[in-house]
Amino acid sequence: MSLCINPSCANPQSSDEHLFCASCGSELLIEGRYRVLSLRGQGGFGKTYEVSDLDSGPKILKILTDNYPKHVELFQREANLLSQLNHPGIPKVEPNSYFTFYPRNWKEPLHCFVMEKIVGLDLQDYLRQRGHPIEEKLAVQWLKQVLKILQVVHHQHVLHRDIKPSNIMLKANGNLCLVDFGTARSVTNVTHNTQQGGTRVVSSFYTPREQIHGQAVPQSDFFALGRTFVYLVTGKELSQFYDGGTDEFNWRSTAINISPKFANLLDWLMAPIASQRPVNAEAVLQQVAILETSGQPISNSVLNAPQPLESAPSPTSTPVVNSPSPAKPEMGQPVSGAAHSEPPQIPIAMPSVPSAATSSADSATTPIPTQSSTSSIRPEFAQRCRQILAEFIGPISAIIYQRTITQYPNVTEAELVQLLSRQIPKPEQVMEFQQRLRS
Repeated sequence: MSLCINPSCANPQSSDEHLFCASCGSELLIEGRYRVLSLRGQGGFGKTYEVSDLDSGPKILKILTDNYPKHVELFQREANLLSQLNHPGIPKVEPNSYFTFYPRNWKEPLHCFVMEKIVGLDLQDYLRQRGHPIEEKLAVQWLKQVLKILQVVHHQHVLHRDIKPSNIMLKANGNLCLVDFGTARSVTNVTHNTQQGGTRVVSSFYTPREQIHGQAVPQSDFFALGRTFVYLVTGKELSQFYDGGTDEFNWRSTAINISPKFANLLDWLMAPIASQRPVNAEAVLQQVAILETSGQPISNSVLNAPQPLESAPSPTSTPVVNSPSPAKPEMGQPVSGAAHSEPPQIPIAMPSVPSAATSSADSATTPIPTQSSTSSIRPEFAQRCRQILAEFIGPISAIIYQRTITQYPNVTEAELVQLLSRQIPKPEQVMEFQQRLRS
């Protein structure tokens, strides 16, 4: 039995012996090689079919059911991106798999592309059928697989932007595949479209704040990855862990079979500020290697080891990424030896006071503090700093303030304002923060 993909066809089922639909007259042998076998799914503005390819067996056909220019652009981008990514954990799309199809008596063309058929279950369906959370050993195995997929994606300067359990497929052989690149973007396109009011992708509890505000960076994918594994190791919907009153995500007590070291790793991926998350996939794989071979917990104090704000990383240390700016996101560079079987000797270097937007005028007038500065922080000024900073970055402000004071014990009030300003993502909020503390 063959299916007709004409959206207006009254009876889309036809015999495999026919070349044209008996109901509407549209072609059934699409592009001279694909026969549509079954409808796999539909939603939004598209449909997904399973097709037989005369050249190489079963595949998946995706079609766009409208011709709205923005939807066509996103659809074409997905086909183009997938054709450039070469990894067994990413559905393969041949370079010439995109085409348009004209059904009989249909005014507009259908935009189509054909991709590899991934046989398996997405992780959300898998966990539902399994009936209980996965163990840490399996979680580590899966985490490594997804990180290696993200290595390929990010090294091509592409952001997935919608990692979640339903977008990761488990094949029968145990390998994972990252799917649904319909919202993926290159870093350049994310920046350009953010400034011009482009599309934003939000999946509740999986999308970090900077992406909600239209400023997705590679670390946004890590946040979603961490949240995905919280779901997998707890088996609970993420909404159960979020406290709207305190803006906290309390999940660890529910993951009873997860060690503190693995929980720390997931919390690192989910840090509220992008620059507190891993610089790249290689950095995470380094820590996974330590976790697997050392037998010692990876503590939060190691993951959050203080680093000088202005010092350049040495050639042998893991690079530290500053808070991404909307105008120039950084992908980060691969870390040498990330996949080595022996655990790295250099711990992850996460800045305790990550950089963010600052005004050029303030940077020019207020020097970076040194250990020789004279302390002059009044208690009432310290309290005001914490209170006002909390309005812009939430409850984490208390931690940021304490780390700043600890790292720079002799900081002056003016220098403290400059350092704390770096935690605020928007330039206009930086100016407001500084003005309120000067008044």
